[in-house]
Amino acid sequence: MWFYLIRLFYTGIELRDRRQPVYSIKNGETGKTMKENILILPEPQKDLDFPLMKALEKRRSTRKWEHTPVSDQDVSNLLWAACGVTKSKYGNVKCKRTAPSACNSQEIRVYVLMEKGVFLYNEENHELIETGVKDIREYIGTQKMMKSAPMGLVFVADLSRMTSPVLRNKKAQRFSAWVDTGYISQNVYLYCAASGLGTVVLSLVDREKLHRLMQLKEHEKIVLTQVVGRIP
Repeated sequence: MWFYLIRLFYTGIELRDRRQPVYSIKNGETGKTMKENILILPEPQKDLDFPLMKALEKRRSTRKWEHTPVSDQDVSNLLWAACGVTKSKYGNVKCKRTAPSACNSQEIRVYVLMEKGVFLYNEENHELIETGVKDIREYIGTQKMMKSAPMGLVFVADLSRMTSPVLRNKKAQRFSAWVDTGYISQNVYLYCAASGLGTVVLSLVDREKLHRLMQLKEHEKIVLTQVVGRIP
């Protein structure tokens, strides 16, 4: 009897130690909520009335923007359009996303660079997980005009997710990661065209430096970046 009581006591201590403090911070101006190091996004507006063919016609690479933050609702909508979940996972079957990926690896992770820090988009919960508190937007690209963008996206290939036999060699992984990034980037372009946002995808990036600043792991490789801002 005493043995089970003592075991239960220490198990409870262990569980309490593992539990991180939970708190919420609500911003009255934007309505966004922070829980621990998680920024809970508004629900994406999936019923926006803008024709797909019109978005395709209006799609452009834009290098000028207002120097104001992208709204929380636009961030939410944009990220869901990029690679949000369209069908939840069940059992051992992965969720379905707005963008395809080789062998459904879902290896491309989207990081968001903002003034308040670096965030990883967790598409399954539609939230942003804080991974850094420094503003590193100036390293989003090597071109000077890109350093002033209100928001940057970093497309990172998590090679540990590419477990299919046909993706075991580096050449196949690299090719698939670049193609899969293209799908996500185009989704961002189309949402921006439909919502009055400007965007351009960047290949001129100091990947090694940005990799260090973002504290990525060896199996995480930066593919491309993309900047976003409101069109003047």
